[in-house]
Amino acid sequence: MRTDILNVYGFYASPLGETAAGFIRDQIAAAWADHAGARVAGFGYAEPYLSGFPDAERTIALAPEGQGVVHWPQGEKSRAALVADHHWPLPDASVDRLLIVHGLEEASKPVRLMREAWRVLADGGRIIVVVGHRRGAWAMVETTPFAAGRPYLRGQLVRLLNETMFEPSNIASALYFPPFGARYLLRAANAWEAAGGRLWPWLGGVLMVEAKKRIAQGAAVAEAAPLLRPAIAPQRLGAVARAPDAPYAARLAPSTARPGRARAA
Repeated sequence: MRTDILNVYGFYASPLGETAAGFIRDQIAAAWADHAGARVAGFGYAEPYLSGFPDAERTIALAPEGQGVVHWPQGEKSRAALVADHHWPLPDASVDRLLIVHGLEEASKPVRLMREAWRVLADGGRIIVVVGHRRGAWAMVETTPFAAGRPYLRGQLVRLLNETMFEPSNIASALYFPPFGARYLLRAANAWEAAGGRLWPWLGGVLMVEAKKRIAQGAAVAEAAPLLRPAIAPQRLGAVARAPDAPYAARLAPSTARPGRARAA
């Protein structure tokens, strides 16, 4: 059972969610600064992070069918679809960069999900998996989607990637500030992040592991993917802008339409 899409959407539309997304998005965008012309996909609820790839050839948001989808349009090159966890409507080796956020922790079969990720990733492609960290405070407070499902330890996530033919190359953490939306805590979030990265790096609220696709003969999954399931009509959301005095906190202009909801048939 996956977290309802409106709960995830509501979190990211809140000041707490906007701030959390800003810290994570900055690290992802820095890791993939060379994304120009790349085909970028995100599985789970990756829409708040796909805006970090303005020069990509295209971006596609793959939403788990048990969760639903609210499409945050990034322009003409952005698409969204509902998919099964381990049946994605993409050709083999069709994606250069793959981002998984809020996708792995609630997957019923994590190994099969990661094998599907391996199938669609191009040779030489890269993946970043963002998961709730079992030792972090964010996995202990159930009011955020980072506490949903099974949070991971660093060693567990690295083993899963190795078992599914990925080669981890970089590990990072984020979200050291408390997972509460009080204004005074959010104002101090930058200081919390800076101190946490230096003093207690093992206590970040999320783990982010970048890995490369490892090539081995006969490892691709041969099952056919289902047809695309259409996303709901795009919602008009404001562009993300950064406050000069808070470089990590994203500001989202309020939507003029109520968020949509889609479910698998």
